[in-house]
Amino acid sequence: MKKLILILITLTTFMNVSYASFPVAETQQTAIVENANAELPTYSSGNSLWAILSISCAFLSLVLVQNPLAATIIALLGIVFGAIGFNKKLKGLAITGFILSLIIFLVSAFLAFVIFAFGGDPTKLGD
Repeated sequence: MKKLILILITLTTFMNVSYASFPVAETQQTAIVENANAELPTYSSGNSLWAILSISCAFLSLVLVQNPLAATIIALLGIVFGAIGFNKKLKGLAITGFILSLIIFLVSAFLAFVIFAFGGDPTKLGD
């Protein structure tokens, strides 16, 4: 058993050491190339992602209005995405998502406040 372990250790060592068998050059040459005609990509023009995210969050928070805390958080995301999308391609969609999210945010935040103020029990609202 000791011989088998010694053979395995020896083979593993040789396999790890054998990867370093390449010629090593004494001098290294580095070339720096500059290109004055390089064009940087622009991501801000024509990107309608923020407007679509804003309107999607508005509709999702409208669906989740039964859970005011979740609706408040998702409506807040819709407000942020709509504000970012104001200067992008689909400006009207971003404004629509922003306004819908703002209205839903205010309503759901008020509902969440009322429910939490009465101890989280909606049956106490009439008392």
